[in-house]
Amino acid sequence: MDIQQQIKDFRRKLKSYSLSESDEQKYVEIETRLLKSEQMPFNELLARAKKIKPLVRLDASDVDDCVKKHGVFLDSDRLCFCKPCDIKNRSYLYDFDVSKIVMFKGQMFAVPKRKKVGEFTCYHNTGTFYGFLVPSVDEVLQQIPAEIDWHTVDAFELSFPSMDFSEIYDCLLDRHISTVHLYRFDSGLPQKIKAQPVVFDGQRYK
Repeated sequence: MDIQQQIKDFRRKLKSYSLSESDEQKYVEIETRLLKSEQMPFNELLARAKKIKPLVRLDASDVDDCVKKHGVFLDSDRLCFCKPCDIKNRSYLYDFDVSKIVMFKGQMFAVPKRKKVGEFTCYHNTGTFYGFLVPSVDEVLQQIPAEIDWHTVDAFELSFPSMDFSEIYDCLLDRHISTVHLYRFDSGLPQKIKAQPVVFDGQRYK
């Protein structure tokens, strides 16, 4: 189904809700942008995936698990690089634990000093059930706004304002909503991380 037909179907769906004309137009614009982003050529998506890596900020229980059970040192930011996972429609955050952290000589590989270079609102497919939070890397990379030069970005971090699904789920879009924080490292992307393969739909790309 082409985008124009999908938008027509989406407009029909919106008619069943009591939306103002401006709100309806806002939703149509968002849906159109998302559908177009999903049409990104594979080579461009692959280039972005090689350049921009996900960071995970561990919560207090993860920190305790790393330090007490595994003897892994974590800095005060609690940020870590994660091992390569399939970027296509698969969540890099689902069931995340210490085994998925990039290590070096028995310790967590340090995240370099960085500068925040932008942020944007990101929309994530819900998979089979809206109660599953399954953000994927390809969604983030596809949705980086055009006004942000992705060539200047080294990493991203995802944050949700709440873990209450009623606050982060949009039923009209059938997507979860997050904020993506974009970073550039002072010394560039570390070679160990840059050398990671990109996994897409089960295939590994160097």
